[in-house]
Amino acid sequence: RIEDLMARRKLDVSQVVISVVDEADHMSELGFIEPLQRILSATSSEGQRLLFSATLDAGVSNIVREFMPDPAVFEVEGENQESSTIDHRVFVVEQRDKREIVVNLARMSGRTLMFTRTRAFAEELADVLDDYGIPAVSLHGDLNQARRQRNLDKLSSGRVNVLVATDVAARGIHVDDIDTVVQVDPPDDFKSYVHRSGRTGRAGKTGTVITLTTRSRSRRVTDLLKQAGISARLEDMRPSDISQLELV
Repeated sequence: RIEDLMARRKLDVSQVVISVVDEADHMSELGFIEPLQRILSATSSEGQRLLFSATLDAGVSNIVREFMPDPAVFEVEGENQESSTIDHRVFVVEQRDKREIVVNLARMSGRTLMFTRTRAFAEELADVLDDYGIPAVSLHGDLNQARRQRNLDKLSSGRVNVLVATDVAARGIHVDDIDTVVQVDPPDDFKSYVHRSGRTGRAGKTGTVITLTTRSRSRRVTDLLKQAGISARLEDMRPSDISQLELV
């Protein structure tokens, strides 16, 4: 959007003296490094630049080298996921049972955040839950800012208790008192797992992270947990088992 405005000469950033790049590693993963380089190149070379990143991959390192000579580096120790107040669980499910299990999880008490891999599935799942009488809203990149905010307000106010989101859309949002995070689609990497799970168990409160996987993909989920430094046993789960669950 910024590049588009610059190209149409509707935005001049040459006088910008403070530039902040947040979640630079995620921007790199999404392929935004080159657009970011072009935007920063158009700002004042005498200005201050701040960059925040969980990791320093090749793309992020290039930004640092090109635009931040001799930077002051501050490193914040990450939260120890293993010793936190989050209970991590992995449910091994049959693909044919997955929808019913998700619906049953959504019916449980408390505020629930569900993650999907695609925008289309996020929208579809929110509609499915509504059809089952479970008020739910979605959050994804196809929504305009006004609708995104309305959906977040519905969750914050308690008008709905389930938010279905994609990773990109959930970045940067803050919703208090998420009791359960359900990873309907397992994440692609351990950083996404840590980011998703960090939405619950905040400020000393307890929370549960449930990851759904099929038997054929369970090894990949186990590897993600190992990379994230988290231990969780794999539990075979059927739709009828959900009513007997005890969450923290």
